[in-house]
Parts: sequence; structure tokens; C-alpha cells
Amino acid sequence: MAYKQSRQGGFPSPVTVLTTVTAALIAGVALGGVLHATGSLRSVAAVYGLNGIVNEWTLVFCHSFVAAGPFVAIVTRLGNSRSVPRPLAESYRNPFLCACVGLSYGVLLWLTVVAYGAPVVLGFVTGHAYPVPHHHSGSFFALLSFGAVLGAWFPLLRDFFTDQR
Repeated sequence: MAYKQSRQGGFPSPVTVLTTVTAALIAGVALGGVLHATGSLRSVAAVYGLNGIVNEWTLVFCHSFVAAGPFVAIVTRLGNSRSVPRPLAESYRNPFLCACVGLSYGVLLWLTVVAYGAPVVLGFVTGHAYPVPHHHSGSFFALLSFGAVLGAWFPLLRDFFTDQR
């Protein structure tokens, strides 16, 4: 099991890292695809003062990698805890249950980053008042799809890479 291997020495195992990176790439495509479909892809690069399709997709994948790490830590922790309900404990093995956890994670990301985090940080940096919470439906649906895709693919890829080893 990838988690027990990663507990040795405090570093994630190669299987855990490979699984996380691969699932983050797949979920990043979903995230960017929904942002593109809703016309919100430019807003990702605009937050950083950038423009251009290469910058937009590069930032989408960077955000995907950054967001995948905590998700994997949460799912792994839930899977090894004896004090959580059984469906949560089994989520690291079951693509459907993990996708449900991923949907919750997508909502949490949207609330902390888009709805409240970005307006507060941008208001502090620029000195302008931004509405809190910020209602951006394109990013909401994009983060929901990101979480669901990341959650669905993580257990499948973990099993695949563990079997290949």
C-alpha cells in the first residue's frame, strides 16, 4: 500500500507522488476545460497580471498540482483513521466515494480561494474594495469538476501504479 510506504522516513513514496502528479494532470485538464467552456480561463491569468493561452494553461496546471497535494493527504488520512465513518475511511479505495470527497474538496477550495480569499487578498494588495463573497459561477463549476475528477482518478491510478511496481 502506497501510504504505508510513505510513512517510512516522513516522505511520500514514489507511487504516491506519481499517482498525485498524474491525477493532478488529469484533473487540471478538467479544470481548464470547464474554465474555457464557461469563458473564465482568462480570469486565472488576469489575477496574476498575465495574458495568453500558454500562461492561462500553465497557471491552471500549477494550481492543480498545488491543490492535489492536500487532497491526497486528506484522503490518505481518512483511509487510515479509525474514528471516521466507514464510507470516508473507504474513500481512498473507491472511485465513487473518493469523487464525493473530491466534490466536497472542490466546494471548500471555491469558498476559501475564490469566494473569500481572492477578494480579501486583492483588496489588500490593490487598496480597492472587492465584494465578499465573490460569486464566480465559472470557477465554482470548474472546481467541482476538478475535485470530482481528482477524486475519481486517484484510487484508480494508485491501484494501477501499485500493481506495476
